[in-house]
Amino acid sequence: MPGAPTPVDHFQRIPYEPATDGRIEMHSGLSRHYPTLHANLVELPGSSRRRGVIMCHPASNFLSHFLLGALARAGQPAMGLNTRYANNEPALLMERAAADLGTGIRWMREELGFDQVVLLGFSGGGSLATFHQSRAEGAEAADALMLVGAHPGRARVLRHWIDPSVTDEDDPWSVDPRLDLYARGRTAPFDPDWVTEYRTAQAERMRRIDLRALDALERLEAEGGSDRGFVVHRTTADPRFLDLTLDPSDREVGSMYGDPRAANTAAGGLARFVTARSWLSTWSPDHTSADALTDLPRITDPTLVMSLLGDQAAFAEDSRLMAGRSGDPGVELVEMRHLNHYLVDQPAGLDQVIGGLVDWMDRRLDGAGAATSHAPQAEKGLS
Repeated sequence: MPGAPTPVDHFQRIPYEPATDGRIEMHSGLSRHYPTLHANLVELPGSSRRRGVIMCHPASNFLSHFLLGALARAGQPAMGLNTRYANNEPALLMERAAADLGTGIRWMREELGFDQVVLLGFSGGGSLATFHQSRAEGAEAADALMLVGAHPGRARVLRHWIDPSVTDEDDPWSVDPRLDLYARGRTAPFDPDWVTEYRTAQAERMRRIDLRALDALERLEAEGGSDRGFVVHRTTADPRFLDLTLDPSDREVGSMYGDPRAANTAAGGLARFVTARSWLSTWSPDHTSADALTDLPRITDPTLVMSLLGDQAAFAEDSRLMAGRSGDPGVELVEMRHLNHYLVDQPAGLDQVIGGLVDWMDRRLDGAGAATSHAPQAEKGLS
């Protein structure tokens, strides 16, 4: 719109408490000696400090997330926060990422002066948000939770995406053709019995990798050492990428990467490079503590779950399950038709999402029955 004010970026440098266990998680000496979280507050000039939104992902860079500017243009200040694991995903420990998120929420209250802080979990930031919020107290707890295009956890995603055809974890070409999703001649829709067999084999492969990580930790404890890195081959092979009758929605065939077959062996694939500790903390369904379906029942704060029905990464059933597990008796599930994961080439869809988020915050946080802020209240003098 001509003449409309332009959102302004305010770069934030936020000190955090580094780990003291002596393990070297990151190469950068700057990061180790001057521990700083980076964030970007985006707002229109003169915006109110009545309410702020914070977004964070376990390892992705959210400083220029497309929702930040869109929220700001709607009059809602929003801050993207990077954890200590931005650009260092192989070492990710969800417990420490959650601590970083708490530091960011406290910063919004105490340094930036926001009365209310709303936690927005997008994509993989959803399970980080629920993991943190289910355990947070005081100034590090958000006042409300919004999950947009979110999945219930990195371990649950990988459990459904991992390629079960791999027979040797050190050889990505060791493939059992019966379980190869991309085998020549295999076409959708898939036989339900084969899908059941496939899902069982996926769970079995996950547990084999669990054993590898646990064995590594046992050896590290016996012989000394910090961690062990390894590669997880072939991790983009969910039958839902090819068979639209599985978990039906508005999505198109394919994955969020494009061609799932190419992504299955790509360097940037899901969980490609991990360590024994990060695998167990982040990717293992049997060992991670970051699971939205177990964390959400403990969150009674106002909660919105917004599903993007054209999403090829966070599926419709994910959002329905999360809404069903919420501890908020007034939880709302909103399903946005045809919208894809990143709203690529969908400017009208972006406006719909932002309008829905702002309307929900106005109703749940400012209307009748508004939530009580977690911000510390100043003591009042005796009269």
